Amino acid sequence: MKYIYLSLLFASSLINANLKTVELIEINNQVVESIKSNDYESLRKILSGRLLSARSVIDGKPLLIHAVINDKPDMVNLLIRYGAQPYEDYCDQGFNANEWAVKSGSYYARAELIVISIFHN
Repeated sequence: MKYIYLSLLFASSLINANLKTVELIEINNQVVESIKSNDYESLRKILSGRLLSARSVIDGKPLLIHAVINDKPDMVNLLIRYGAQPYEDYCDQGFNANEWAVKSGSYYARAELIVISIFHN
């Protein structure tokens, strides 16, 4: 009886872990899609609901870099207001958001990063 209970408990914890992983993958996909489509309100709800941190890394890149690559200055501003760090969050290739803005030719996102850095200094 004891072993049956432990087996059920273990199986239940595996199912819960798998469900959380699936939910996290769905949230990650939703966030990246929100950034690409410039869906400001959807991203704001996810960040304000603390479903995901503004410093989260998806596919090897912080959210801020996803916003920069897609040249979305409003998303850049929102992510920084929720805690993203433009000069401290690096992707798996070793570049930060400002370097990605130059590398990808994202002029509007780069301008937003410059304006934010001026106001923070």
